[in-house]
Amino acid sequence: MRELLFLLFFLPLLSSGQNAANNSVVVTNDNIKTEWQHVQSVEGVLFYVKKADCNWPQDGIYQEMILIKVVNTTEYDLSISWDILQWYDGTLWTRLPVRPENKHQFVLKGGEMLEGTCERTNLYYSSLTVFSRFLNYEDKPEMTKFELSNINISRYEK
Repeated sequence: MRELLFLLFFLPLLSSGQNAANNSVVVTNDNIKTEWQHVQSVEGVLFYVKKADCNWPQDGIYQEMILIKVVNTTEYDLSISWDILQWYDGTLWTRLPVRPENKHQFVLKGGEMLEGTCERTNLYYSSLTVFSRFLNYEDKPEMTKFELSNINISRYEK
């Protein structure tokens, strides 16, 4: 009887912890290439990353960015949201609790995808790009990893 009570009480706790762990995407900088790489699937959404040099010489900006691509493999329009956590030189730099500028949300139509780009005027620039490092400075912190945490994917109802 004691074992049964133990299982009934702790089994749901264990399974909810596993679900929470699956709703995040953790990417370390040293594994990212310049071609799209699939890093994880969450509830019918595929997550890809790649490195890109995003330079604006007229502004004196030379930087490496991590671009994120999300692909909706379902036939449904999805509302997708996440918090982004960033580590530089091995230290978490994102202020906790996560502030609004690090929370991202958008709608992705069934079968469609969105890609991060170096274009700062792109509507999804802040959601699908992560600053990695300056290319013209040696003494500035470099991103060591980032995490898309608290990923929430649900059907979008108009």
